[in-house]
Amino acid sequence: MNEKKINQFISHQLVKAREEIGYTQMKVQQDKIINQSHLSKIENGVKKISAAKLFILASYYKKPITFFYINEI
Repeated sequence: MNEKKINQFISHQLVKAREEIGYTQMKVQQDKIINQSHLSKIENGVKKISAAKLFILASYYKKPITFFYINEI
């Protein structure tokens, strides 16, 4: 699996995790986790997410960090 596909998977999982708990991008921004426009770019695959920010969002979304990783490579 290449880097592009891994980033796409992480982006997809971020959207899935956020929607599963019923949060909007604006809610995430209002809680001062990440700017809405930056989150949008990450979720749409325009920008990559740092490991630190992924860890913060995983915790905020109440997901184990492994939720954002592909089990098959």
